[in-house]
Amino acid sequence: MLVMQPTTVTARTATRSRQRSPRLRSNNVISALNYRERLRAGWAVFSVCPALYLSGIHVHRKAIVTTHSSNTPEPQTTPLAARIRLAHAYFQRIADMHSIDILHVKGYAFSQEIYRKGRYSSDADLLVRPSHVDRFVEILLADGWRIQAHFETGSVFEHAMTLYHASWGLTDIHRFFPGLGRHGDYEKAFDRIWAARKTRMIAHRPCTVPSDLDARLLVVLHRARAASRYSADINYLVSLLSYSDWQRLRARAEELDSSLAYSAAMGGLEQYRDDRDYLLWLSVSQDVPHYIQWIGRLQSATTLHDKLRTLKNIFFVNKDHLAMQLGRTPTKAEIRAKFFDRFGIKVKK
Repeated sequence: MLVMQPTTVTARTATRSRQRSPRLRSNNVISALNYRERLRAGWAVFSVCPALYLSGIHVHRKAIVTTHSSNTPEPQTTPLAARIRLAHAYFQRIADMHSIDILHVKGYAFSQEIYRKGRYSSDADLLVRPSHVDRFVEILLADGWRIQAHFETGSVFEHAMTLYHASWGLTDIHRFFPGLGRHGDYEKAFDRIWAARKTRMIAHRPCTVPSDLDARLLVVLHRARAASRYSADINYLVSLLSYSDWQRLRARAEELDSSLAYSAAMGGLEQYRDDRDYLLWLSVSQDVPHYIQWIGRLQSATTLHDKLRTLKNIFFVNKDHLAMQLGRTPTKAEIRAKFFDRFGIKVKK
């Protein structure tokens, strides 16, 4: 029997678009082949890898023979899309073993009823029941994952933690989805989506995903945070859905207390000018001065503690987020430039 395991990636690329895929190897077989033969063999082994892994076969790293060049990393033979799908199956197995509620969202977790064919994804996104998040993260850290960006530094909404694994790559663990439920009532919002969940086969394993209606709502809410980047996703839904479909989608947004974010994505945000979250959603959905976002974050904060923490963050650049934008550790000059940029002051980096 061939024993398979993704090997450790020797050089990590910091940007998601350049993330290297893990390599699949067998004992003393593939290393002796030339590149073309190795590529074919890698595909052949990959075709059975999900069945091997998901049936619970335990793979020991000691059984894997790895040959790394001291200068140049060998070519990766597992496509990124295949690795991400396998990662989804891996996460579902972990969740099932520990009775943790997760929903696979975005990317390859969504069917063509949600995303257009051929849409690219660079990581695995998971929405985890808020009360299960801490336990899930602890399990992943014990299994070799490490934190690349914390919840508090991942975005202005502080909703997701980015984890990295040398074999599996990147994943975003969402403790809530921005716009879905408001002001701490995220467990209730998760309950409602969880009640309508369904399963979808990903890498030979049934994975829990939102219903098509809820998945489409997540696409709309996601677009509200970066309209220019995700307009193609909305355009696809426009071409796919009927008028009555959009009516049901809008009604579902109201059920899940998501009307403000829905309007930020689809139009009509001005009707919420008196809402304390108005400026925050305005700042993430439209091109406005950066200081507007800080005012919006202060207004949106629900407690004195949160407001004081937001004030503190104005004077401390989010180095985790800046590093993710740059794809590397920022220099002192770049951190200084980022600090002044939020006040509309340009300085040389």
